[in-house]
Amino acid sequence: MLGLVEARAATAEFTDCRDETALLRSLERERAAVNAQRRVFDSIFADQFAADLTIEQAVAPTSTQLGQWNWPEQIDCPSLEEQYQSARAGLLRSQQRLSRQQAVWLDQPEAVRDALTRVWESRQRLTAQAAALRAASEADSSPAVTASLAAAEQVQGQLSELRREFFSQLSALHLEVTPGRIAEWLALWRQSYEIRPAAGQPDAQTLSALAPVQQQLLLDYFRLARHDVLVQRNALNSVRGWLWQERARAFAQLDPRETRHLLAEEMRAFTTRLTWLFSDVRLSYLDTGGAGGRTSLWLTLVEYLFGILAAVALVVLARASAAPAARLQSRFAHWSRKRRLASRLSRVTASVPLLLPWLVGLLGLQVLYELYTHYHLALLTLLTPLARLFILYGLLCLAGEWLLQRIAQQAGSFLNQEQLTQVQRAARVSAAVLVLFLLAKDFVALGVGPSSLLDWCQVLSLLGILLALGLLLRCRRQDFIDALKSVLPSRFDDTLDLLLSERYFLLIAPITAPPLLVALLATFLHKSLFDYDWYRRLFARSFKLRAAATENAQPGLESDAQALACYEHWFLESGDAQIPFIDSGLYSHVRKGLDAWLEDKSSENSLLLTGPRGAGKSAVLQQLSQALGEEHSELQVRLCNVTGKLCTRDEVLALLGDALQCDLTAGPPALVHTDAERQPTLVILDNAQNLFLRRVGGLSGWETLLGLVNTRIENVFWLVAINNQSWAYLSNIYGRDYQFRKVRTTRRWSQNEVRSLILSRNHLSGYKIRYDDILLATRGPEAGNIRNAEQLYFSLLWDACQGNPLLALRLWLRSIHLQGNTVVVGLPDEVSAAALEQMDNDLHFAYAAIMIHENMTSDELVTVTALPERVVRAALKSGYDAGFLQRSDNKRYRIVPLWYPPIMRLLARKNLLHE
Repeated sequence: MLGLVEARAATAEFTDCRDETALLRSLERERAAVNAQRRVFDSIFADQFAADLTIEQAVAPTSTQLGQWNWPEQIDCPSLEEQYQSARAGLLRSQQRLSRQQAVWLDQPEAVRDALTRVWESRQRLTAQAAALRAASEADSSPAVTASLAAAEQVQGQLSELRREFFSQLSALHLEVTPGRIAEWLALWRQSYEIRPAAGQPDAQTLSALAPVQQQLLLDYFRLARHDVLVQRNALNSVRGWLWQERARAFAQLDPRETRHLLAEEMRAFTTRLTWLFSDVRLSYLDTGGAGGRTSLWLTLVEYLFGILAAVALVVLARASAAPAARLQSRFAHWSRKRRLASRLSRVTASVPLLLPWLVGLLGLQVLYELYTHYHLALLTLLTPLARLFILYGLLCLAGEWLLQRIAQQAGSFLNQEQLTQVQRAARVSAAVLVLFLLAKDFVALGVGPSSLLDWCQVLSLLGILLALGLLLRCRRQDFIDALKSVLPSRFDDTLDLLLSERYFLLIAPITAPPLLVALLATFLHKSLFDYDWYRRLFARSFKLRAAATENAQPGLESDAQALACYEHWFLESGDAQIPFIDSGLYSHVRKGLDAWLEDKSSENSLLLTGPRGAGKSAVLQQLSQALGEEHSELQVRLCNVTGKLCTRDEVLALLGDALQCDLTAGPPALVHTDAERQPTLVILDNAQNLFLRRVGGLSGWETLLGLVNTRIENVFWLVAINNQSWAYLSNIYGRDYQFRKVRTTRRWSQNEVRSLILSRNHLSGYKIRYDDILLATRGPEAGNIRNAEQLYFSLLWDACQGNPLLALRLWLRSIHLQGNTVVVGLPDEVSAAALEQMDNDLHFAYAAIMIHENMTSDELVTVTALPERVVRAALKSGYDAGFLQRSDNKRYRIVPLWYPPIMRLLARKNLLHE
C-alpha cells in the first residue's frame, strides 16, 4: 500500500515538472552545442580542424547568442532545481569562453580579418591536397611512396606549427598589445622565412619512381605548400603593418635590437608580396583534373578577359567624353554672355573639356578596382595603381603648363609657339619625375603596407614634389623671379636675385613658390568676384584705406578756370540736348506701363516714380516725353515741372488745368465731363514734392492731386515723379497703397552704367583721360595698365556715389584737374560730416525738414519746424558756411548733392527721416 502511494506521488511530480524537464533537456543540448563549437575552436588553435570547415561555420552564433533562448534563473520543480542551476551555470561559463574565442576572429580590423581568411583558405586547400595524396598512396608501400609521404608530412608539420603560433599570438594581441607581444610577432614573422617547402621536396629519382597520379598529386602538394608559406608570411606582414599604423606607441617602445634590421626585412616582405600575387594567379590556372578544374580555369580566363575589356572600354569612354563636353561648354559660354553669375561660371568650366577625360578615367578606374577586387583578379589589381599614376601624370602635365603660363602672365611675358612647346616639354619632364617617386611609394604601400619603408618613401615623395616643382620652374626662371617680385615688397628684390640664382634655384624655387601660388589664386578670385557689388564695394574701401595718406593730385597743379568751366558744362548742364541718355532700366519699366495703357490693354492710368535726388527721374521723364511725342502723334504729352511750392487746392488745379487746357475749378467732376472729348493725354508731373508742406493745411495741394489722379477717366495718364524722402513722409500719412496703385522706385545704378555716364560725357568734351600714379600699379603685369586703373577708379567712384548718377558727376569733377587737353584723374574726394555731428539737435531737425521737402525757403522752414526764426536762420547760415547747403536764385535752400549721403546717414541714425 505504501509503495502504491509513493508511485502515485512520483507520477504527480513528473506531471507537474514536465515543462521543467523539457527546459532542462533543451539547456543541456544547448550546452553540448556550445561545447562542441568550443572544441572546434580548440581544434583550430591546434591546427587539427576538418578540411571542409569554413570560417562562417566556425564563428556561427549559437541559439543563445541569437537570442532564441532566455533561460530563467529559477524553475518551479524542486527536484530538478539543483540540476538545472548546475547546467545553466555551466552553459554560461561555456558561452563566455566561446565568445572570447570568437572575438579573436570577429573583433579584428579589416586588414587582420583579410589575412585570417587567406590563411584559412590556404590551409584548407593544402589539407585537402594532403588527404588526396594519402588516399592515392594507401595501397602502395614502396620506398618512394613512403619517402614522399614522409617529406609531405614533414613540410605539413612545419607549416602547421607556424599556423598554430600565428593563431595563438593573434589571440594574445587581441587581448592586449604590448611591446613584448609585438617583439614575439616580429620573431614569428622572421621565423616564417626559415621554412622552405621547396627544400623538402623529393628529388627527381624518387618522383620518377611514383605512379603518374601520385607524382602529379605530390607536385601539386608542394606547389600549394610553397604558396601556403607565402600566404602565412604575407598575413604576418599584414598584421605587422596594422600594428605599425595603429599601435605606433607600443612599436616605438621596442628594444632597438628588435628593429635593427627592420628596413631590410620590410624590403624582403615586398618581394614576398609580389611572389605571393603571382603564385596566387598561377594557382588559379592550376588544372586539378576533371571537369571542375577545367571549368574553374575557363571561368578565370573569362574573368581576366572581361577585366581587360572593361579597361579598354574605359579608355574609349574617357576619350569620347571630350567632344560632347566641348560642345556643351561652347553652348553654355554663348548662353552666359549677358548673365553675370553664369559668365563667371563659364570661365571656371572652360577647362572641363580638357580635364573631363582624365577625371572620367580616374572615376572609372576606381570602379574597375572594386570589380577586380571582387573577382580576385590579382594581376589586374596590381596594375591598377600604374593606371592611376598615368592619369595623375596627365593631370600634372596640364597643371604644370597652366602654372608656367600664369607665371609668365604675372611677369608680363608673352609666350610664342616655340616657348609654349618648351613649357609643355618641361611640364612632362617634371610630371614624370614626380610620378616615379609616387610609383615607388604606391608599390611599397601595396607590397609592404604601413611600415618604416613606407614612411621613408613618403619623405622621398615630398622631396620628389619639391624636385619636380624646381625642374618645372627652372624652365621659366626669369619669369618666375619677375612674377615673385611683383607680389612681394620691393625691398626683397635684391634678396630674390641672390637666392634664385642659377646655382641655388633648384633648391630655393620650390620653397618660394607658395607666395606666388597664393597670389595667383587671389588674382583668380579677384577676377571671378569683381562682378559682384559687395566685392567691388569691399575692394574699393580697402584700397581707399591703403591710399588714405596719399594726396589726390600732384601739389601745386591747378586747372585753368576757363577750361574747367567749359569742361564742367558737359557735366552740370543736364538739359543739354547733346548729352547722351544712359538707360539704367528705369525707362523700360516706366514705358511698359505706358504702352499697356496706350494699347488699351490696361485701365490703370497712373504711375508714381520715386527715388532719391539725382537718381535720373527727370532724365527719364524728358526721354519719355520726347520718345512718345515722336512715336504717337495722337498722344498729347504735357510735361509740368513744379519749381515752387504749390500747396493749395487752387494752385494745383490751375497748374493742371493749364496742362490739360481746361477749367478744373470744379475739381474732378470737370475732368470727367471733358474726358470723352479729350485726345489721349500724358501728364508728366516732375518734382511733385513741391505740392505739400509739413504743416496744418499744407497737404491740400497733394490731396487735390490725389483726387484728380484717382478719378475714373480713360484719356489721361498721370505720371508723377517725387523725391523718395517726400514719398516716405506722405506714405506714413496716407498709406503707401492708398495713393497710387502702381509705384516704380529707382534702383542704384551699376558700376558699368556710372562708367558709361562719365565716359560718354567726357568723350563729348574732347578731352583725353590720364589716370594719376596712385591708380596705376607700379609692379607686376598690371604696372601702367590703363584698363586696371580705370576699373579701380570707377569702383571707388561707384562706392562713393552709392549708384547715384548726379553724385557721380559731382565726384568726378572733384577728382580731376586739367592739363592742356588732358583730364588727370585722381581719387574721388568725398566730404566729411564730422562738423555736422557737433551741431545742435534743433539744427538737425531743420535739415531733416529740408531733406523731406527737397527745397525750402527760410519762411517755409520756420512754418514747418515751428522753431524760432533765429534758430532757423542760424541753421541755414551754418549749413551755408559749412558748404552743405546751397541757395538758388529764388531763395530756396537745398542740400548740396555731395553732402546728400552723409547727411542722410546722420539724420536717419537720429530717426529724423521716414526712410
